[in-house]
Amino acid sequence: MKRNFDFLKNLPDFTDLYTFCNTAEVNQKSDPEKSALNARRALEYTVKAIYLLHGWKISKKENLFGLVDAEDFRNFIDDNKLMSALHYIRKVGNNAAHLNKVSAKESFFSLLNLYTFISAVLVKLGAVTDVPDFDKNLIPDGTTYISFTPIIDTIEEPKKQVLAKYRSRIKKDDTLKAKNPQYFTEAETRRFYIDQQLKEAGWKILDKKHAIVSGHACIEIKTEDMPNASETGYIDYVLFGRNGIPLAVIEVKKTSKSASEGKHQSTLYADCLQKKYGVRPVIYYTNGYETYIIDDLGYPSRSVYGFHTHDELELLIQRKGRKDITDLSIREDITNRAYQKQAVTAVCEHFNGKHR
Repeated sequence: MKRNFDFLKNLPDFTDLYTFCNTAEVNQKSDPEKSALNARRALEYTVKAIYLLHGWKISKKENLFGLVDAEDFRNFIDDNKLMSALHYIRKVGNNAAHLNKVSAKESFFSLLNLYTFISAVLVKLGAVTDVPDFDKNLIPDGTTYISFTPIIDTIEEPKKQVLAKYRSRIKKDDTLKAKNPQYFTEAETRRFYIDQQLKEAGWKILDKKHAIVSGHACIEIKTEDMPNASETGYIDYVLFGRNGIPLAVIEVKKTSKSASEGKHQSTLYADCLQKKYGVRPVIYYTNGYETYIIDDLGYPSRSVYGFHTHDELELLIQRKGRKDITDLSIREDITNRAYQKQAVTAVCEHFNGKHR
């Protein structure tokens, strides 16, 4: 039976990689957790191969996040969309490793991203000249019997003779040219990444639009008093506290646009929710790849890697009432040395200046 990763099947240099990828594919529908785990193993195997081919050092204590997020590796990938895809494979695989449920849709998106990455790497190495487009019809529907080894801390690395064979095909300043898959619309792709970040922060996401449930991430929430002709708006996500009060709003823009274009709209939504509930929520705006936060603690908006948990958002809202340090006098029985007083005063002034 033909499979998507058959381009690896007859390459003896990549037998282990084929096993990981094929196991991920044949289990995608029947066992999404097994599929996600093997996709993560394939990712780690390939990332380590890239490090070894470049001669980059791999610390024994370094985890997969550290390897993928390192500057040299990010420069080699040179594509924010593919970087997001690699982190998605890693996160979904981690969920499966920690016995969290993985949906078939999540395992499919992970598999699709893995195919994009592995294909680009094998073409870059010259192991194959061309790879066909991913065909979802090749994924089997029934129960499979592929043997599976649980994920471990240390993934088998390519053999030394294999590394020697391909090392000359990776140049110092090379970048990876990947063809991003087109199976999902831009809006669907954005939601994959945003939903994964929300789940990572412990949020349960409602699938039903316009529904409000305490303690959940709710989608397409209608709000009133917007400064437009209809005086209404629809917020992409609202994170509701356990008491039914909104803790945060998330405004989502197209990936082709800067995330900062959502700043004004998200602020208007926060204004409306504050008027209705009496509490101003934390503000996020994102394009799926970049996310920014306005926490109203006096700091400028800043980039974040993901969303806050329920308890963290509650704490941020509680801190909004925090005022500047106005009494800078220092008790003599604590310190009476001039240089220490100068240091204490400088720290207080630094915080008052809204530096983090």
